[in-house]
Amino acid sequence: MTDCCAAANCGYQQGEGENTPLFSFPLDPERCKVWLTKCHREDLASEIPDHMHKTYKLCAKHFEPTMISHQDDSSTVLKEDAVPTIFDITAPVNNQPVNRKRAGDQVKTTDVCDQNSSALDLQDEPQTQEDAAICKAKDTLKAYFKEILALTGFSINGTNTTDDPIGGARGQQSLNRICVEKIDKKEILQFSEDLMREEIQNSLRLARFFSILLQEVTIIEGKEQIPVYIRSVTVAGLPQKHLIGFFPCDVDAENLFYLLISELRNKWGLRMEHCRGISYLVKGKMCQKIRDLTCRILQEFPQVVLSPSEPYAFNIWIMRCMPVASIQNVADTVEEVASLLRRTPELSKRLEGKIQMAYGLIKGEVDRIKTCLSSNWEYGTDAFLTMLDILEPFLNCINEIISKVDEDTAEQMARLKPILKNFNFIITLVVLKNTLCCVSILNSSLRGIISVSSTLQYSISNALKLLSKYQQELAILHRKWFADAVGRAKKLGVEITKPETDQANTETPLEDLYRETLSRPILQYLVLEVKRVLGIEMVRILRWLSLVPSYMADHNFSIRRDKVADANLNNLARPDTFYEELGCWEVKWRHASKRRILPTTVFATLKIPDIGFYPNVQNLLRVLGTVPCVNTEADVYGQYHMVQERCQVYLNTTPEDQRQCSKAFIYVNQDVHFNAEKMVDSYAQKHPDILQLLQMVTHFTVGKQV
Repeated sequence: MTDCCAAANCGYQQGEGENTPLFSFPLDPERCKVWLTKCHREDLASEIPDHMHKTYKLCAKHFEPTMISHQDDSSTVLKEDAVPTIFDITAPVNNQPVNRKRAGDQVKTTDVCDQNSSALDLQDEPQTQEDAAICKAKDTLKAYFKEILALTGFSINGTNTTDDPIGGARGQQSLNRICVEKIDKKEILQFSEDLMREEIQNSLRLARFFSILLQEVTIIEGKEQIPVYIRSVTVAGLPQKHLIGFFPCDVDAENLFYLLISELRNKWGLRMEHCRGISYLVKGKMCQKIRDLTCRILQEFPQVVLSPSEPYAFNIWIMRCMPVASIQNVADTVEEVASLLRRTPELSKRLEGKIQMAYGLIKGEVDRIKTCLSSNWEYGTDAFLTMLDILEPFLNCINEIISKVDEDTAEQMARLKPILKNFNFIITLVVLKNTLCCVSILNSSLRGIISVSSTLQYSISNALKLLSKYQQELAILHRKWFADAVGRAKKLGVEITKPETDQANTETPLEDLYRETLSRPILQYLVLEVKRVLGIEMVRILRWLSLVPSYMADHNFSIRRDKVADANLNNLARPDTFYEELGCWEVKWRHASKRRILPTTVFATLKIPDIGFYPNVQNLLRVLGTVPCVNTEADVYGQYHMVQERCQVYLNTTPEDQRQCSKAFIYVNQDVHFNAEKMVDSYAQKHPDILQLLQMVTHFTVGKQV
């Protein structure tokens, strides 16, 4: 059978006209099993992969064009991770061994074809009334499932295109009543969740490398839980992110560690040996617990790196994780102000006028502040500086506009005003602005800007030196910061008072109190976190950016072996050919630079047609795309960041007592498509009584119409 296609319902055989390449089944047991499932040859499941590889092949018709690489006019190669996806499933599938002969043995082949033709002729006869009723009943189920899932914002791929409500235009109100009365909506959500999970599992299995993202604690199903996301890179080289569930907060870090590992292994089939990054964004009481969890993960799996969470800049992310309530309250207020400005165009427009009046005499200052406000400035490097710049104009705007907005907005403004006009808020902003500038030089390196990432070690060293200098000169520096805060407070008419937590300490001067309770702890925390986050493994991974062609062009297409020599063998597809492959990679781009524009990012490099011929380079770039700190044109693919945004929308628009994990899972992962017919068949198999009832009503309706 080595000269014909093994796929069910495919009769292609070499030597019979068209010249279509044939590809052998893979030797890898897992991939061989996937191929068998895709081509509907379960009858061969008992065969060993070695025998399958030698005996059976699939033709190129069953593979996407992007999965096939043409080396030259006479040589065609299948990519290493290719999976067949194109099959004619409309014809009946025969899983019995196919009695195919070579081109010279025409007699038996003709007999088989005649028998198949006779069978097909019989199948082309009009469907019986019973078959039509079954199809009608399944269509009704599919339409009802579509209606139920639409409540979560999800649309089933492949459902009916009609917009008629169930039984609406055709007057089949009885069918609608049967579905409503007999079908459990929660079970439909569970079916959908299971099918989506299966699709996500297949995608993650092919992606291999992944990273974990833990988001802010939320209340769902009546208890505090942590949303957990998985980030990976698809076979096609595109970034993807999925919500995999919610983990409870009422357990300690050790139990949370075992719960997370168990969930990834048993429910999702993921191996922690393939995990390359973890990131978290929490605050308040959960901060220390999640930090302990990440320390436990890094201790058990040293190949994992702790990286900044998008969309925050590194200096803002590192501060958002500091377990100090007053600092987290200031950060929350800054984000609330930014959200209010985006939701209230009139307030934003009036603020621009106030900024012009306040900073118009300073050259370039107005444009700088407006530029900062045009984007998500609360996540950016200068978030606290921007808040200080707009503090006075913003308060003036609130006084003028509070009586002209709706009740909810006016209530929010009234609540924000005393928070902003508080000396503790102002001094915290000033200290954060000045201390975080020490680590802001690391932001570019951790966002995948290649020219800066190549010198990350020097940036880390410089940041630590600057932090050390600030600690040594803290008495002088803090005096300046305190004076700045006092001046701003007096200008706003704010009373200069001690923190609420230290009201009992009346003997310590106010300046010294803030130095020891605010400035010094922040600097100490920054030193510890920079050393903890930016360890050897992070530096090693970011060095692989030197494989991006635009970086190679800046260095005369010469890859420094010390930049990639410490690549862990687990990251390589073929370690024995690694250095030979690097040489070919250099030659390829040295010649290509004269006739094409070179890729400048990780994902652009992963999308080149012949990347499959460089499996080691491809794997290293996939690891880079998996680590959350590397921002490589991910914004181009809208769904990438929309996954987290959809989760936030669901939580914001759903009352706490109505939130469900299943609904959130389906709504957030709505980019995952699954087969609607498979869902209907699974449900009909589990509940044949409902399908039979719908079928009987269809018979009755059709007979009544006749």
